[in-house]
This record gives sequence, structure tokens and C-alpha cells, in this order.
Amino acid sequence: MRDKQFFGYTLFFGGWIAYFLAQSGMGRLWLWGSYGEFNNRAAYISAAVVVASFCLLGQSLSLTSRFKGSVEIVLRFLTYAMLPVGLYFLIIPFDLISSENVSLIIYLSVLVVFAVFIMAGVTALQGSRVAMFLFFTSAMTLLSLSLFSLYKFNFIERSAMAPIISQTLIVIAAVMLLLSLVEFIRAMNEEFAQARMETKAKGDFLRNVSREFLTPVHLILANSKRLLAAQSNKLDEPTRQHMSTVIRQSNHLHNLINDLLEMAELESDSFEPEFELVEMSHFLTEVKDMLLPSAMEKGLDLSTEYASANLLVQTDKPRLQHALMNILTNAIKFTEKGNIELGYKAVYFQRRLGIEIFIRDTGRGMSEEFQQRMFQDFAREQPGSEKEPEGTGLGMVIVKRMIEKLSGEISFKSEKDAGSEFFIRLPLRVNLD
Repeated sequence: MRDKQFFGYTLFFGGWIAYFLAQSGMGRLWLWGSYGEFNNRAAYISAAVVVASFCLLGQSLSLTSRFKGSVEIVLRFLTYAMLPVGLYFLIIPFDLISSENVSLIIYLSVLVVFAVFIMAGVTALQGSRVAMFLFFTSAMTLLSLSLFSLYKFNFIERSAMAPIISQTLIVIAAVMLLLSLVEFIRAMNEEFAQARMETKAKGDFLRNVSREFLTPVHLILANSKRLLAAQSNKLDEPTRQHMSTVIRQSNHLHNLINDLLEMAELESDSFEPEFELVEMSHFLTEVKDMLLPSAMEKGLDLSTEYASANLLVQTDKPRLQHALMNILTNAIKFTEKGNIELGYKAVYFQRRLGIEIFIRDTGRGMSEEFQQRMFQDFAREQPGSEKEPEGTGLGMVIVKRMIEKLSGEISFKSEKDAGSEFFIRLPLRVNLD
């Protein structure tokens, strides 16, 4: 709706400028000379553009009425109808353009502007300042079109003041619409500020509530593990299974709360990455060594491949390490056999030198459906069995936002049952201004 309204403003000013140049004679003086045919074509086409702009502006009004849907359908149809009308006046030989065709456009313009005039007036009475200025724009445009119609069809005699009056009305209409645009931008800024405040409040609430939950969940998890380890021989099998379920679900809830806290931190205004120079081959080897035991436990080969050594990258080391470990943990979790490869190479990124870190695995891959929503909150692949789903569905969302905070981007390619490959691209140096 907002894009439609802004596009309507753009069409209006573009159409009115062309119409004003054609009707005032300035177009002949400054642009196309004494070529009368072009002048008339410009006037007709610009009139069609103005009609389309009013149709768009009428659709964008926040009118509360049971007739709004029906009116919008008509305005939407007329918006699209103006395209062939404009092409008609552009392509058809000029001597075939009859006064009846021109009259049809004039009548249609008057009807559309009158409809928007009524809609803007009602919307203005409902409290919209944007609609109030659009109401005055419609009124001035309606007067200008009415005078033009009266002169053209000889209902009244054309006077020397007629062009000046018409041009004055056009200028006033443009000024009123400009004020409407200013009010529209102001209202949009207020909405953005309000949305930002609401997002901040939501993040603060989420952080506070998550921290309140984190302590008891941590105690439940720690005590359950301690009880199961100390009394395992004294517990019967059903009790051990219940304790294992408690531990597993508590661990899942613990991870979810940690992810929510991290999401809230990334979205907060106070989050600032701490950049430092990191030597990538040494750094990635450290990441590999931390996850090597998990890979070996499943019989997987975790290897590295570096295109060059001693490559220094300015980044937030703990944040980047967290993102890489999240992806590698998923790779290990969803790979039953084969290998996982971690590496990097120098690339051009955003028209400057950068680095591309890649992670390849031979795991189960991802379906095309899941690939479309992988970076959405709480997105998870549908399990292939009745086994309880693992993870919170927030890991890759956190990774994406974290990489973006580091001035980078993440992409991937995957094929079901054929593995996945993730690419993280970062600049070698970050502009800290």
C-alpha cells in the first residue's frame, strides 16, 4: 500500500510536469520546438498518466467504508487501462486521433478525480492529514479539468485569462500534493520510530523473561544430571527413561532460552561487534579442533582446506567462531557418513578484497521447500522419522544476523541426500566510520 502511494505521487508529478509544459507552451519553447503534433501527444499521454496516478492515490487511502473494496477494484482496473490508452496516443497516426477519443479521456479524468475527491474528503474527516491535502489537490485538479472541458467544447468563451487560471490551478494542485507527500513521509517516519520502539520493548521484555527462566531451567538440568549419575544403579528402567526425558527436554529448553537471549542481543541498538585482526588459517584450525571429537565419535572425517596462509581479516572473533560452530554442529548432526570440509579462499566481495569461508558436508541435505524458509524464525526440516526434532529452529537465523552484523553475507546450496555447502563472505577490512 505504501509503495502504491509513493508510486502514485511519482506519476502525478511526472504527468503534471509534462501536461504543464504542453499546455503552457514552455515545452515548445524549451524542448520540442514548434512541433505541434508532439505537443498534443505529450498532453494526451500526460493526462493518462495523471489519471493513473489518481487511481493509485485513491487505492492507497485508508478509507473506512463498506464501499471501499468495490471502488478499489474499479480504480485498479482504470490504472491498468491507462497503459493501452497512453500507447494509443503514442503510436496511432495523429490524424486518426478524433475529438471523441480525447473527450472520452477528459470525461474519464473528471470522473476519476471526482471519485478520489469524495474518497479523500471522507478519509480526511476520519482524521487523515495526508487525505486532507489530497482532497485539496483533487479539488484544484477538478476545477482545472472542468475549465478545460468548458473551453474545449465551447460551453463558455475562452478568455485571455483562461491559460493563466488553468496553470495556476495546476500549480496549486501540485503544491497541495507536495504537502501531502511531506505529511506522508512524516507519518511514515513516525510509524518507523514507533515500530522501532516496539521492537526494542519486545527485545527488552524477551531478555528479561528469558533470564528469569534460565536460572530454574539450569538448576533442573544440572540436578537431573547429577541425580541420574549418582543414583543410576538404584533406579529402575522406567524411572531412568523418565529422567533421561527430563534432561533432554530441559536441555532443549535451555538451548532455546540461550538462542532467544542471543536474538534479543543482536536486535538491540546497543549491540556493537568488537573487531580485531584475525589470522584465518590458525583461527579455523582452532574451530576444527574444538569439534573434531564430535566428528570422530560419529566416524566422520573433519578436514580443512586453505587457499592461502597468513590471511588477516578484521572481524569479531568470538561472534564469527560462534556462527561457524553452529553450522559445523549442524553438519556433524545431520551427516551419518562421509566427510566435512572447512576452508577459505580470497575473493572480491562488495567491490573490494574479501574472504569466503566454506563448509561442505556429505550429509542428508535439505529439501527445496525448507531451503526457502531456512532463515525464518523457528524453521526446521520436517523429520523423516518419529524421532523428536532437535534444535530450536533459531540457529541459522542467529548465524545470518550475526554475519550481517559483521558486514558480511551468508549463502548456501544443497541437494536432498547429497549434502550441503555454506558460504560466508566477509570483507578483509571493515569501515568503522
